[in-house]
Amino acid sequence: MADMPLLHDALTVEAVGFRRSGAARVGVLITPWSMNLLRLPDANAIAPGGTEPRDLPRGPVDFVGAWEEGIGAYETCSLFSPMFQFTDQDAARAVAFEILSLLLQRGPDLLPVEPQRGTGGPIAALRRNVNADFDRRSVLRGDFLTHDGRSDDGDSR
Repeated sequence: MADMPLLHDALTVEAVGFRRSGAARVGVLITPWSMNLLRLPDANAIAPGGTEPRDLPRGPVDFVGAWEEGIGAYETCSLFSPMFQFTDQDAARAVAFEILSLLLQRGPDLLPVEPQRGTGGPIAALRRNVNADFDRRSVLRGDFLTHDGRSDDGDSR
């Protein structure tokens, strides 16, 4: 990946926040080219290349099955790719922990926050947009880290 234009030189590979959730360990893998939610199931893994929803405390999330020698079966859900919207490893790590907090905990911290334009950074935007409906292109651009869940004409997405 070193010569690929997708590589963000300020980032390194890091496993973040792995904890038990049901019959698996769940955490985030940060790399210079992507951030993925990983699920390491105890049993009944999704077949490599297959896609299935997995229940997390926040609700179902679609994962893709994979297999790696030395790791075994795992399941992945892409969060960001490429990673250029992150200034450094600390910013990527903060977003990873916030994503895990939102997906793996129930409680009042999951209530939507009223949108406020121009306040906070990517974590504040992620909280504001947790229930927003972004189209595929907006998700790939990472708009949910910078926008308030509304289109340019003021309509909710």
